[in-house]
Amino acid sequence: MNVVRCSNRGAANPQRFAALAWAAWVVGCTQAPPQAPPQAPPQARQEAVSPSPATAAAPPPVAAEVQVEGPRIRVALKEIRVDDAAVSWDPALLRDRLQKIDPLFEALRELHKPGIDRLASGECVFQVEPDVPFTAAASAIMTSAFAGCPVAWVSTSSGWLKLRTPPLLPPGTPLPAPESRVPSRRQSALHIGPKELELTVFAVVPPASGAGREQLEKIANRTVERGTSAARELGSALVGACQQAPRPCPAGLWLTADADVLFSEATRALGAIVDAQKAAPAAGGGAAEVLVSFQSRGTGPIDQRPPAIRLGNLQVSGRLPPGEIQRIVRMNFGTFRACYQEGLKRNPDLEGRFGVLFVIGKDGRVTKAGARPDPTAEFATERAEPLLPDEKVVACVVGAFEKLVFPAPEGGTVTVMYPIQFSPGS
Repeated sequence: MNVVRCSNRGAANPQRFAALAWAAWVVGCTQAPPQAPPQAPPQARQEAVSPSPATAAAPPPVAAEVQVEGPRIRVALKEIRVDDAAVSWDPALLRDRLQKIDPLFEALRELHKPGIDRLASGECVFQVEPDVPFTAAASAIMTSAFAGCPVAWVSTSSGWLKLRTPPLLPPGTPLPAPESRVPSRRQSALHIGPKELELTVFAVVPPASGAGREQLEKIANRTVERGTSAARELGSALVGACQQAPRPCPAGLWLTADADVLFSEATRALGAIVDAQKAAPAAGGGAAEVLVSFQSRGTGPIDQRPPAIRLGNLQVSGRLPPGEIQRIVRMNFGTFRACYQEGLKRNPDLEGRFGVLFVIGKDGRVTKAGARPDPTAEFATERAEPLLPDEKVVACVVGAFEKLVFPAPEGGTVTVMYPIQFSPGS
């Protein structure tokens, strides 16, 4: 799944917030935040909802079923409503990639003001109509996290579930050392395909040497057909995988889906998380909660800093604004990240840099692309060895550049050199 630019506004400090959001995710779009009438404390009251995997695309419960101080966001095909305010959007543009929804982001930031901060609790209630595509709804949830609402309450087939987005940290901010985190905690990956759902459960284990990054150890895998019993079957698999595991279990979830999947299918599948946590509740009880990522699974746990991709200063020869070139390249960060993550599976310490030299033709399509260790190098018959020591990653990234389409340049072709730096998560 491809990811585009992140937010462009900040919380208390707009510039700082933009830097955080950009560094953590690379997403780009805007949307508005929902409001909720003043209610009891941020602690939510969850009404009893009996598991019903057979419920097909059932709409979320009404707002009264959960009490949260933050705004309520209703996502429909025609518009997104933040409390009573309507925000226009086009979900058709978000069917195949995650994007920041600019109108939603701007509306939510309007609620983040001194004295009347509607986002103070960091929680929002989401009601997603059954016909909304999965990627569009996931983009709305991610956008709300960038705007200051990292916890999204979502109604599933088995009750309410709190989807918590990993925190956005400034570059250079150290994460907790592995020994300070809960060992052997469970994290899972759930992919929803056109006919089947695949669930994989991992145990997070410390590095063998006692230092470095935590690793994932697969302990269970289950594939079931989409249908009325899917959530029950997945829930049973999770309960088994969570035996003797720290609570809550699972603690993290990579949630992905094919382009044509609706979010209603995801809410039914997410009932398995609720069922598993009900079977083995965390200390203190409370609503089911999971740390969620809508990106493909990486090589480490969700609460580990994701691999970083940084673009250097591009060099442009021709008549096409550098800002337009940057915009198109950044929109495809998700593809570059996927190439790099495949390399990290082969070498968890893989890092390095190289430049991509490419030519944009008169119609805006890339006619030639190649990798260069030296940003000043010209195209050559035999490419020199790049500074990133993984040829497959290099070929994957170059191939992604070859598929880019830019606005048609004025007066002929354009040659671009774009340096890229890759570094693993911490």
